[in-house]
Amino acid sequence: MPSPAASADKFDGEVWQAEILTRQRPDGLRGHRFAYAPGGRSHWHVHTGEQALIVVSGRGLIQWEGLAEPMALKAGDWVHVEPGVPHWHGATDDSVFVHLAVTATGGTEWGEPARP
Repeated sequence: MPSPAASADKFDGEVWQAEILTRQRPDGLRGHRFAYAPGGRSHWHVHTGEQALIVVSGRGLIQWEGLAEPMALKAGDWVHVEPGVPHWHGATDDSVFVHLAVTATGGTEWGEPARP
């Protein structure tokens, strides 16, 4: 499965993104696999539809608006991200991190880099 580098204007560090589920209809469900090198992170972003993150391997972090500090993630964990909630996710500084992201309808609005 091709895994090109993720966009540098949306991610910091080394991050690779693979499309694993293409939209079957306009504004439909989509899925990606993200692999982060240690310290790689997404920028803050907001989804207009629901999203589920399923951790495949490694150790990662997620933080959303209103959460005092990032929450630790490990293989087997999953997180439900509510629509409209600003958040970021990525690898810890000492581990790779791989997760699946299944996003319902809508798009993604991108913001500033994450600085935990």
